[in-house]
Amino acid sequence: MKATLFIVVLFFTISSFANDKIQRYTKLCNQGKSSYCLELGKFYFSGDGVEKDLLKSKKIFRDACKSRVAKGCYYLGFIYKRGGIGVKQNKKKAKLAFGRACNIGSEHACVEWRKLDGEGI
Repeated sequence: MKATLFIVVLFFTISSFANDKIQRYTKLCNQGKSSYCLELGKFYFSGDGVEKDLLKSKKIFRDACKSRVAKGCYYLGFIYKRGGIGVKQNKKKAKLAFGRACNIGSEHACVEWRKLDGEGI
C-alpha cells in the first residue's frame, strides 16, 4: 500500500514539474528567447511533458528559422523530411530548411542537404 501511494505521489510530482517547465519555457519563448523556443519545440515534437503535437512543433521551429536560428531551420527540415501526424512528408521543404540552416552555419544541416541533393530532390 505504501509503495503504491509513493508511486502515485511521485507521478503527480513529476507531472507538476513538467507542466511548470513547459509554462516557463513558453513564457520565455514568447519573450523572444530562441533557445527556450527550440527546447519547447522539441518537447512538442517528442511529447516530453506535453501531448505530442507536430504542428505546434513545426510552427515553433518555423518561427525560429525565420529569425535565422540555424537549429530551428535544422529541426524544421527534420520534421519535413520525416513527416508524421499532421505534417505531410515534404522533402523539397526539408531541403529548403536544411539549406537555410546550412547557410546560417549548421554543418549537420549541410550534411542533410547534401543527402537530399544526392536523392535528386
